[in-house]
Amino acid sequence: MWKNLCYKFSLISLLLCVPSSMQISLDEFLTLTRSQKVALDEFRSAVSSKLPHQYMREDVYLIRWLREQNFNVSGATNRILKDIQWREDNDIDNILKEDWADFDREFRVHIEGCDKSGRPILSIPVGDWDLRRAVVAGQSNRLMRYFSKLFEEGFTMARKFQENGQNATQGTIIFDMGNFNLIQQGCLRCIPIFFHILSVYEQHYPYFAHWVVSVNTPEFALPIYDIFKGILSKHVNEVLHIFGRNKRKWQNFLLEEIDESQLTKNLGGTNFEALDYADFRGMDVSSYTCADMELLRHH
Repeated sequence: MWKNLCYKFSLISLLLCVPSSMQISLDEFLTLTRSQKVALDEFRSAVSSKLPHQYMREDVYLIRWLREQNFNVSGATNRILKDIQWREDNDIDNILKEDWADFDREFRVHIEGCDKSGRPILSIPVGDWDLRRAVVAGQSNRLMRYFSKLFEEGFTMARKFQENGQNATQGTIIFDMGNFNLIQQGCLRCIPIFFHILSVYEQHYPYFAHWVVSVNTPEFALPIYDIFKGILSKHVNEVLHIFGRNKRKWQNFLLEEIDESQLTKNLGGTNFEALDYADFRGMDVSSYTCADMELLRHH
């Protein structure tokens, strides 16, 4: 049981953390060398006619796949075509139109604000997610689809922010593990859920994370992270940050790149509450800025 639990928890810790998810600014993301520009043109010619949406033909989208493959055009072509097939097989284009009201209420995601570079910050109270209840109720497949929906939703929101000229190529994700327990999140039948989350991100949403931070991580999981840390790539170690229950330590870390006005009190900030991501659902966020989100939070 403990072996399976630790392994499962390592998947939570590695969520959104693959070699393609290095820290990078929007300008850096779009700035290419001459050889990289040649690769981009070649890549665009190879896949453009097979891409079903205009946004997929934009530089910012294509470059994600090229960077994930170190600008290997053949590798990036193979990856993006597999993604297109996955989207078709799973009807991802319509996933946001489905009724997810029950899971939206149960599996909360919060919008904290933006970091000092304008990247959006999401906080996820994993310890409040009752995964076991959904699994026992026979909703495992629907729950896995729901997490695919969350990725698509976050990516769509970031894309709309980009259209408004904001630095939303990447975001920061903070996992609050404060209420994590063996029964609700540590069940054996929960493991496939975490495999699915990791797989969907790695295969279909590359280069989405600037930082992935786990705070209030249970002490028993920290040695597991130390083992993984030695075998992870430099880029992954730059993105992934795991902290235990020492609030001062992880608070100081967060405040290096995030102003306290952009975080809730439980994360070391000054706000009493974050925006529930549900408040953004169904809204046209293309014209919203970080300042607009702050106004929403205070009203």
